[in-house]
Amino acid sequence: MDIDLVNQNLAKANQVKIKKQTSDIARNTLEEKELKEACAGFEAIFLNTMIKSMRKSLPGNALFNQSHGMDIYKSMYDQYLSDELSKSKTSIGVKEFLYEQLKDSI
Repeated sequence: MDIDLVNQNLAKANQVKIKKQTSDIARNTLEEKELKEACAGFEAIFLNTMIKSMRKSLPGNALFNQSHGMDIYKSMYDQYLSDELSKSKTSIGVKEFLYEQLKDSI
């Protein structure tokens, strides 16, 4: 009887230990995923700022008149372009650099 009790206690202790380890792994992978998303978001903001600066350096458009609607459209397109560029596998490398620098801190 005593051996059965000891075995049960050991089994419960191992079960608790395994649950704790799996929850720690799940939390770490969730934190890594959130960090990757944050780094991609930062890269999107960086790209959007860069695209806006490049667009300002261009001369006016001779084909279409400059209007408030055109400014809104260009701004929305720039935002879309920067989001898609940051999500792509061949990005400019800012998100990978940030992730490598920050992954040890989580």
